[in-house]
Amino acid sequence: MTDTTTPQPNRRIAFIAAAAIVLSSLNLRALVTALPPLLPRIDASLGLSGVILGVIGMAPTVTFALAALSTPRMLRRFTSAQTLCIAMLATACGQLLRVLGPSTLLLLAGTFFALFAIGLTNAVIPVALRAFFPRRVPQLSIVYMVCMQIGMMSAPLLSEPLAESLDGRGGVAGWQFALGVWIIPALIAAAAWSPLWGLARSRAAAQAAARRSSLPVHRTAVGRGLVVMFGMTSFSTFSYMLFIPQMYLDGGASVHFAALMLSYWSGLGLVLSIAGPWIAARLRDPFPVLAFFLLCFIVGNVGMALSPMSAPWLWITLSGVGPLSFPTALTLVNLRARTTAGATALSSFGQGGGYTIAAVGPLLFGTLHDATSSWIVPVGMTVIATVLVAIGAFFATRPTYVEAQLGDAA
Repeated sequence: MTDTTTPQPNRRIAFIAAAAIVLSSLNLRALVTALPPLLPRIDASLGLSGVILGVIGMAPTVTFALAALSTPRMLRRFTSAQTLCIAMLATACGQLLRVLGPSTLLLLAGTFFALFAIGLTNAVIPVALRAFFPRRVPQLSIVYMVCMQIGMMSAPLLSEPLAESLDGRGGVAGWQFALGVWIIPALIAAAAWSPLWGLARSRAAAQAAARRSSLPVHRTAVGRGLVVMFGMTSFSTFSYMLFIPQMYLDGGASVHFAALMLSYWSGLGLVLSIAGPWIAARLRDPFPVLAFFLLCFIVGNVGMALSPMSAPWLWITLSGVGPLSFPTALTLVNLRARTTAGATALSSFGQGGGYTIAAVGPLLFGTLHDATSSWIVPVGMTVIATVLVAIGAFFATRPTYVEAQLGDAA
């Protein structure tokens, strides 16, 4: 097995790789969504300032961007399986670090370390799909994105009950238990990748990876479109991931109902995880469908800003089904590339550049809310971002390959 060619793996390797991808995917968003419901407890324990909360809000996008931009260098030295094994071990270490003690410094350091590892996993899983399952990319994309959403949905539901039931045991705060429990799935995922560590690639394949992992996809319409899709979708979704509970609390909801809204919003991603890859693979021009769901996103978010409790389930549903552009973009990374090298370059540039754009989203969203004492202005900002997503999607969904566009640009 190499990461620069696409042979079919034998059944044992395919089974191990599929299981490892599933287990890794469960970790991809759980670390992010487990935290917001626990912030009141952490604030009571550590006295978090507004600046610290802003830094925590920016952490996913900043670390995901840095990790994605590091992906080509990692894949020149390690195979995708080795990289993912390292990333899952690093995730577990970061999780342990942030709960070692009731310390703001440890919380921040562990959060950034773990999220960097998760960002590396984000960028490498599409490459691993191409390497291990070249003829099953859309189907396996659905599987891994569904598992990602299961982890994303489960974490906020489990966090508060775990913190409540375990608070004070052994002199440890409940939020430390609730965050620390996510060490376990990361270790299991790392163990799942370990049997594939010894799959060597030839010297020629390694040299080819070094030559071809830096394709100038930034010159192409597909590459630039994917950057905007990733960036502006994440700009908005990471903001809402952090602030949806507070939006409903300000509207008069209980803490439990606000956490339920975030979990439900995250759970709707299950539908998108199935629909996105299917639409990208089956429709010659998926843009009209994406545009419709982006309109739903705008309507739902504006409804939450103006009157969240007037129709809470309607607004959260429209908002939750809106970001179809994200799973579609993840699938297009492979569908718009003929080669693993092309997919690697698109994944690194699209996610690295996209998350760089998105990094300021949560901080700017919170700053605008604090400055105006209203949700209308920050939500208006995400409306503009959503329009930009539509523009990026128009170019990224064109039926072509990035290698062909590079040939045209040469």
